[in-house]
Amino acid sequence: MAKDSKSGSWFSRLFSPSEQETTYLHKGEILIVFLISFIIAISLWFLVNMGKEYSLILDVPVQVTGISEDMAFAREPPSEARISVIGEGWNLLAIHRNPPVVSISYSDREVNLNDIVQRELAAYPDLTVQKVEPQVITLQMEPRTDKKVAVTPNLDIQLKAQYEIVGDILVSPDSVMVQGARSVIDTLQSIPTETLRLSNVQNDVTRNVKLADPGGVFLPDTRDVNVSFSVTEFTEGQARINLQIRNLPDGREVRLNPTVLTVRYNVPIDQFSQTQDVVPYEAYITYSDIMRDTTGYVVPHVERVTDDLDIRLRSYQPRRIAYFMVVPD
Repeated sequence: MAKDSKSGSWFSRLFSPSEQETTYLHKGEILIVFLISFIIAISLWFLVNMGKEYSLILDVPVQVTGISEDMAFAREPPSEARISVIGEGWNLLAIHRNPPVVSISYSDREVNLNDIVQRELAAYPDLTVQKVEPQVITLQMEPRTDKKVAVTPNLDIQLKAQYEIVGDILVSPDSVMVQGARSVIDTLQSIPTETLRLSNVQNDVTRNVKLADPGGVFLPDTRDVNVSFSVTEFTEGQARINLQIRNLPDGREVRLNPTVLTVRYNVPIDQFSQTQDVVPYEAYITYSDIMRDTTGYVVPHVERVTDDLDIRLRSYQPRRIAYFMVVPD
């Protein structure tokens, strides 16, 4: 049985009397011709233009060789040099795909990068180096030393509403050994971690966090630390506290208005019942506050009086207290 003409190749359908198929083939041929023409045009444009002269700014890596283990950089040399070159497009394409590495000898204290770049690009005689930045690098070396420094967690934590961190933020290990030039190590007090970013946190957190690049020092052993903290839900508590006057000299009398402060605070839900049996804060005004005032109003001091509860002061009212000096008869 002969195959249906519709299942044949597009070339065989070229002679089909069907008007629909003839139209389809015509459009398909136009598309093929257009694509071939487009590719040829792009290739010709590329061949012609790559022979022209262009300028290129390129960042090339810089590496120091032959470094002594007993010495370290007091100031890190640049890791890259920026060069500006002119040449034919083909040569620029080649150097862009395979940039040279600028090697500096450890024994050289002052290095002319321009001369080194010129030597590295000698394999491209048709390229002209216009500019090298920086032109000169000075290697500042000092005896290597080591020191143990604390780790500081860098946190960006967004807690869920009504949740707060309780207790200390723990870092393990809490200190690391660093090595580097003496002048750098002596001024280094701590190493930060990379930023730990969390949002809508409502549960306890334990994460491994990498140490941030300290810059100019070497971490021989530790690259990351464990950061952990506890999170719990808080609720609002309130207490009315009698105001006191401290350091009032004998024979002096001062009256306050009002005499009671309303204090609002946050407390973990599991500790709320305990706050109902104690007065967690005290409020007072000192006599020296009154002596320094010229307005007739002073700001009270509010202090927590218990360490057994993890309470956080939110606000207190009123914010200022009026006072009256009582003159004895």
